[in-house]
Amino acid sequence: MEIRELHSWDVTPKEAVEIQERLREKVSTNDSFTEIRLIAGADVSYSISGYSVHAAVGVFSFPELRLIEQQTATVKTSFPYIPGLLTFREGPALIECFKKIENIPDAVIFDGQGICHPRRMGIASHMGVLLDIPSIGCAKSHLYGELRMPGAAKGSYTDIKDKDGTVIGTCLRTRADVKPVFVSIGHKVSLKTAVDVIMRCATRYKIPEPSRFAHTLAEKSKTGA
Repeated sequence: MEIRELHSWDVTPKEAVEIQERLREKVSTNDSFTEIRLIAGADVSYSISGYSVHAAVGVFSFPELRLIEQQTATVKTSFPYIPGLLTFREGPALIECFKKIENIPDAVIFDGQGICHPRRMGIASHMGVLLDIPSIGCAKSHLYGELRMPGAAKGSYTDIKDKDGTVIGTCLRTRADVKPVFVSIGHKVSLKTAVDVIMRCATRYKIPEPSRFAHTLAEKSKTGA
């Protein structure tokens, strides 16, 4: 895959915030495709020291969710752990992983936020812009925005809103009576489509299958299994 080199990774936290502010203007919140045939999941795992990031990407057929390709990459990082700036720790490893991908996905699910972020530039949006590919954020925890919990039934959801009332994400129950996930636009996809894709990928567990696979692969990469 080709990667857009829009900024350096060797930056200070202050410079990282400035980069996010600049890149947010490039995010598209509209569907840029008519069909998804290949869907990818991307995730990372950290070494015990925290200085090595192990990234993994799995590409699946959609909607069958048959594994097509998998890749891993490990990159050392010196950027500190700062909530809201995790892309600057995890991004370089993910970039190296995506460079290896031969079966280019039509969309990617990232384990993290998209525009549901204080600067509308979570990892799904940031990576979506750099990869120039439709991307979806599907996080296990709530980072930003106002919400109320959805009903207990599978498919129940509520809006996540910014301080001005703008809808920036969805709190989605992918399985009945199980904690929800937090879905948001990454890039080149609408929120309605993002929610639909996550529901279709969450076949057995609350986490969409491509994300679950990427998480497991990243953990195996870390341990050398």
